Amino acid sequence: MANHSGDNDVVDELLDFYGEETKVNDSDDLQNALRLTRDNIKAIIMDVMFGGTETVASALEWAMAELMKSPEDLKRAAEDATINDHYIPAKSRVIVNAWAIGRDKNSCEDPEDFIPSRFLKEGVADFKGGNFEFLPFGSGRRSCPGLYAFEMALAHFLHCFNWELPHGMKPSDVDMDDVFGLTAPKATRLVAVPTPRLFCPLY
Repeated sequence: MANHSGDNDVVDELLDFYGEETKVNDSDDLQNALRLTRDNIKAIIMDVMFGGTETVASALEWAMAELMKSPEDLKRAAEDATINDHYIPAKSRVIVNAWAIGRDKNSCEDPEDFIPSRFLKEGVADFKGGNFEFLPFGSGRRSCPGLYAFEMALAHFLHCFNWELPHGMKPSDVDMDDVFGLTAPKATRLVAVPTPRLFCPLY
């Protein structure tokens, strides 16, 4: 079923496990014998797709909500063009608490406040994973695959449009509650009104 021309993609590789019967000898470990059903393959592909789309969409909505609550930062973002000694035994499972790291007052002043201008200062932590005191998108091979999609999408939103809240809403009226879920989405969807700022083929 799979393509063996040397240009295989992830779907081809998954289909190899679906199409080939797995023969297990008495000496083989049953856990090492892998056979995937159609449902397994669809679930894996769905995880890959949602990992790079749902998380980006949710992060974009939160970023825009924070900016709508802070008109000064929204204006600045649209105008700016410049863009221990702990022993860890072998085989330990280490879970990094990125939430706590990002709110450490020793690394960041007023960490609970939305102050994007803090990242314009010299020597500030790199949000792309180069500084371990600030890891919103992870780091290394396990970093978020949607980081650059999010960055480009938000930059286009701010550069190409002017944004306002509808029906006379004030920035303080924006609901910032969230709900439990895979990506901690907003409890109330953000509604903002864009007007074209640039008349060019960028969008």
